[in-house]
Amino acid sequence: MIDVGCGGPSCPGHLLEGLEQLGLDLQDLHTVVLSHAHPDHMGAMSWILEQINPRVLIHHLDVVSALNPANLVNTFDIPLSKRLWAAAEDPGPYLQFDLFNFFGECGCTMTGAREVEELHEGQVLSLGDFSFEVIHTPGHSPGHVSFFERERGLLLAGDLVGPVLAWYNPTSGGVIGYLDSLDKLEALEAEVILPAHGPIMEDPRQGIRKMRDKLLKREAILLEGLKEGPRTFLELNAYLFQAPEVQFFPGCGNTAGHVDKLERDGLIRREGGLIRLADQG
Repeated sequence: MIDVGCGGPSCPGHLLEGLEQLGLDLQDLHTVVLSHAHPDHMGAMSWILEQINPRVLIHHLDVVSALNPANLVNTFDIPLSKRLWAAAEDPGPYLQFDLFNFFGECGCTMTGAREVEELHEGQVLSLGDFSFEVIHTPGHSPGHVSFFERERGLLLAGDLVGPVLAWYNPTSGGVIGYLDSLDKLEALEAEVILPAHGPIMEDPRQGIRKMRDKLLKREAILLEGLKEGPRTFLELNAYLFQAPEVQFFPGCGNTAGHVDKLERDGLIRREGGLIRLADQG
C-alpha cells in the first residue's frame, strides 16, 4: 500500500471500505510505502499497527517525522511563521497556534510509525508486478518522494501535482525545491499521473505545467506589489492570502519560500525590515 491515509475516528472505516471494494484484506498487507510524513498520508499508521505489523518505508529525510510526529512543527516552519507573525498589528491567537490541534480539527490526526526502513533517491522498489523508481521531490516535505514505473510510464506524484498547490515552506524545500521537483518529474515523460489528491491525469505535462504556472503566478503577484514601493513581509503575504488564518498558516511559510527564491534570483533585497525590488533606490 502506498500511503495509508488520515487518522481520526472515521478514517479506518473509509480505508477498510476501500480495501473491500478492491477485494483486499488488511491482514494481508505486508508493506507500506509512504510518499511523505504528513497526517493525510500516514495518520492512520497507529491504527494499522494495532491490527498488523507491516514493513514501513519512507525517504530518509522524513524518517524523523515518521517516528516522532512532533518534528512536523519544524518541517512546517511553525516557529518561523510565529516569528514573522509577531510583527502583525494585531497578532490575535495565532502566536499560540498548535499544529496538532489544527490537524485534529481538520479530522486528520497525525500518528507515527514504530520503526521504518529508509528510502533513497534512485532506489527501485519491486512491488508485485511493478518496479517503482524512487524520485526525491522536495518542496512540500523534506523527504517527499514520487514513484515512477518506467516500463508503464506510470507516475505516482504524491502531493506535488494535483488540483491545488501543496504547501511549500522553506524547510520542506520551498518554492525552489518545488520548481526543481516539477522539472524532475517533467523530464520523466510519464504517460499518466496518479496524484495523491484528485483524479487521474492522462496529460502529465499539462498537469505539471499547471502547478508550475500557479507558483510563478504567485511570484508575479509579489513582484507587482513591490512595484508600488517597499513592503513588509506581512504586507506581501497579504497579496497572496486574504483570510488571516490562512495568512498565518500556511501563508507565512509559502510567502517566505517565494521571498527566498526572489532574493536568490537577484530580483529583490531585504533592508531594515522591508522588502524592495533590487532595482529600486
